[in-house]
Amino acid sequence: MKAFNIIWQAAVAAAVLAVAAVVFLAGPSRSQPTASLPFATAVTVANSSTLVVAANPSRRGLKICNVGATNDVWIAPINTSGAPIVVAALGAGSFLLSRNSAAAANVTNNCLNMPADVGGAAVATAGFNGITNASTSPVTVWEY
Repeated sequence: MKAFNIIWQAAVAAAVLAVAAVVFLAGPSRSQPTASLPFATAVTVANSSTLVVAANPSRRGLKICNVGATNDVWIAPINTSGAPIVVAALGAGSFLLSRNSAAAANVTNNCLNMPADVGGAAVATAGFNGITNASTSPVTVWEY
């Protein structure tokens, strides 16, 4: 009987550890449900289709800003299948993020705030590709 109790306790302990490992490994994607500060990422967008930010189903908000003074940037959402799409300068379905007129203090960066500027909370969870009109441009992404 004592051997049975030891085996039973070991089996229960192993089961608890296995469940804990599954819960830990299958946790939600990166998000900050209780923090008021965003994750910030710097991205260099080229004049060919460039991934600006990947999709994140737990994201609550997204802000993408063209902080460059030289080139305009266009961004477009990645389609729902996850396959990358090629955005186009002056292309249909693309959002224009204009360049700063000068790299100086008090210049307002051209940004897209989601969901506020677009409407619908689902947009904030999408991934976005970008393209510039020439060369490259620095873009800052804030994920909430």
